[in-house]
Amino acid sequence: MGSAQKLVSKPFIGHTDSASVNVWCMFQKAQAVFIRNSDGQQKIFLWDKQKCYKKYLPITIHFGQLQKNKAYTLEYSFNGQNYYPLISVQTDNIDSLQNISFLAGSCAFISTGFNGIIKPFNSLRIFKEMKKDSSNMLLWLGDNLYYVLQPFNYKSQLKRNIKTRLNKKLNELLASKQNYAIWDDHDYGHNNSDGFFKFKKNSLNVFQQFWPNPTNDTFNYFTYKKSDVQFFMLDDRYNNEHEKSVLGTTQLAWLKKELAASDANFKFICIGMQAINPVSTKECFYKTTSEFKSLLDYIQLQKINGVVFLSGDRHHAELLRVQENGMYPLYDFTTSPLTMYPVKIGKRSKELKNPYRIVGTYYPSYNYGKITVSGDFNARKCLLELKNKQGNVIWRYEINKEDLVIKPQPLIIN
Repeated sequence: MGSAQKLVSKPFIGHTDSASVNVWCMFQKAQAVFIRNSDGQQKIFLWDKQKCYKKYLPITIHFGQLQKNKAYTLEYSFNGQNYYPLISVQTDNIDSLQNISFLAGSCAFISTGFNGIIKPFNSLRIFKEMKKDSSNMLLWLGDNLYYVLQPFNYKSQLKRNIKTRLNKKLNELLASKQNYAIWDDHDYGHNNSDGFFKFKKNSLNVFQQFWPNPTNDTFNYFTYKKSDVQFFMLDDRYNNEHEKSVLGTTQLAWLKKELAASDANFKFICIGMQAINPVSTKECFYKTTSEFKSLLDYIQLQKINGVVFLSGDRHHAELLRVQENGMYPLYDFTTSPLTMYPVKIGKRSKELKNPYRIVGTYYPSYNYGKITVSGDFNARKCLLELKNKQGNVIWRYEINKEDLVIKPQPLIIN
């Protein structure tokens, strides 16, 4: 192996299912990289001046047509002859009920040079605690990096992502878990950027190069399932029209269809901004009114049980609970920030004593969430935990499967 060519970012596992695996990694000074799995399938990745920054080659490896519940070894080579171990990965087991545990977080600022003046004393200790925390997955809920003090063009955004992935503490966290990601305004564009952001195609292109999510054509939303838990990962930016629309017509129709088709006991809808905060003074899906109401009406009409929202963005954590007529309680677990500045709710804000907040769940400091789904099929329960940057539990809240069921309405006879 040539001494100049090297693997510079530890590989990490992205989406897997019973027949395929996705893995991300990055090489330096490699004109061509050969990747093969233990079944003999091989992929070749070529350095492209138009798609790469300097001598860095970020790649997403996808292998399909694999056997379920089987471990595979991936190897790499720079010449197609001498191979070296890259990573071991296993396809999903879809034949048995499993307990699922995953972490969630948002708002992760990592300095990569001049932008360090935004937060000169930036601790990444929380990444070490998250790495140690036992879980199957890590969900990145947006603002996974911050585009600040830089132009919005493909090369500049590519450079920012590459330099971020060279951060050792982040790299070790990514390598310790299976990762899925959505975006929010700061890893999409400017603060509160919407669907009219003129560089959004560049943002989408770069984002999809660095997160090995399930492929969904040119869209940045997707769904996947683990055991009896399904995740609906939403894009709250590309078609955002402020309070008129967050998801857009196509994504909303897709979400309804996928929810109706799901047989999962718990259905986690993940979105960058808060989903259900009736008194929000910031961006919130609930404030779109017609779009949110359309989704809620559909959930009631189709009797879709088990929905829980996970969100980020707000630079504080809280658990909100909203009870709509004819519905089970809707929960929104907001976890933020990981490393960016925490922000306290103002003393005069109507959100300070939010009547929809579960008492004791407001936490205006660094944090991440841990969610565990366990129990027998007919008695499944979901444990929500908020943890601080030392990995200590701040609060716990449990939701049972039967708590999220639409009850038959009594027949009223006049």
